[in-house]
Amino acid sequence: MRTLVGTVALAGVLLLAGCDGGTPIPTLPPTPSATPIFASEEEALAAAEQAYEAYREMSDLISGEGGVEPERIAPYVTDDRLTDELRGFQTLREAGLRIAGEATFKVLDLQRYEEVAGDAEVVFYACSDLSGSRVLDANGVDVTPVDRVDRLVLEVVVRTVGGSKPLLLESDNSWPGETC
Repeated sequence: MRTLVGTVALAGVLLLAGCDGGTPIPTLPPTPSATPIFASEEEALAAAEQAYEAYREMSDLISGEGGVEPERIAPYVTDDRLTDELRGFQTLREAGLRIAGEATFKVLDLQRYEEVAGDAEVVFYACSDLSGSRVLDANGVDVTPVDRVDRLVLEVVVRTVGGSKPLLLESDNSWPGETC
């Protein structure tokens, strides 16, 4: 019996010895993590503010011209937003209206910044001030609604598309009942 136990023990040692050593199995190098689009929340918010300002400038220009050549807004908005923008400018054009003056905005706070699947999304709150703008008809008569709210809080969403800059406007919705 002692011989059998010794033989089994020796076979076990030899079997284990065959597992130790030999050519190591190659391991894959760690995959590099994606480089963030923005280095910080502050940088993301600054880029979002700049993107929204560029959008507003083009929107004001098109509105000031009565909605003519509305496709100029395309480089500043997502494809989904473009449909709404074109419809809005068409309504302005068909009504014979234009917007004179300038609407302004001020960033209030960053709501969130995140990157998912290589795209960045920045959501921030802004105070939109329409008091410097007027709605004019084809004769230049001020037809601005008397009950228009001139200052309101917006939730602005800008994002990259396909991982490339610049940030594009996806939405800028007002918060009902909120003013600034």
